[in-house]
Amino acid sequence: MPNHWHALLRPASGCELNLSQIMRGVKGRTARRINLALGRTGTLWQREWFDRWMRDDEWERSVAYIHQNPVKAGLARSWQDHLWTK
Repeated sequence: MPNHWHALLRPASGCELNLSQIMRGVKGRTARRINLALGRTGTLWQREWFDRWMRDDEWERSVAYIHQNPVKAGLARSWQDHLWTK
C-alpha cells in the first residue's frame, strides 16, 4: 500500500517488551533501512499507529483483510500478485 501498512504481530513467549516498545523498534529499524535504500534522511513514519488486541478467532479474518487490501486499492488483481503482500 502506498500510504500505510498492516502487520499482525504476536510477541514471542516471554517477551517483556510492551507494544509501544515493539513498535518503536519496528518503526526505527524499518525507517533506517527504507531511508538508506531510497537515499534519503528524515522522518518516515507518522507518530501515531493503531493497535488492537485480537482473539484467536479473529486472526484468519484479519489475514484475509490484509491480503485483500491491495486488491481493493486496485494495485493487484489478486493478493498473490502484490509484491509486498506475504
